[in-house]
Amino acid sequence: MNIHYMTAIRRMKQFTEHELEFSFEFFTKQGEKKVIRRAALNKGYRNDQSKRAKFLIAYKDLDTNENRQFHRSLLMKFQDVNVYL
Repeated sequence: MNIHYMTAIRRMKQFTEHELEFSFEFFTKQGEKKVIRRAALNKGYRNDQSKRAKFLIAYKDLDTNENRQFHRSLLMKFQDVNVYL
């Protein structure tokens, strides 16, 4: 089974709204694969704060308690389901 990346992001938002954690994988800009086992979304940049606001997804890694971001087009998996563009 595969899902579109925008569907995956919408589900991430739904999980976060219901205070459920989720897992996902993405590639970094350096080409490394990152696996996040427990996460929740954070509020990202506003459009007036960054030109890339609509492309960056802000999240909290619940294992390390770090606030991070990833580029939405580099999302590979959500809850072990493959993601496509």
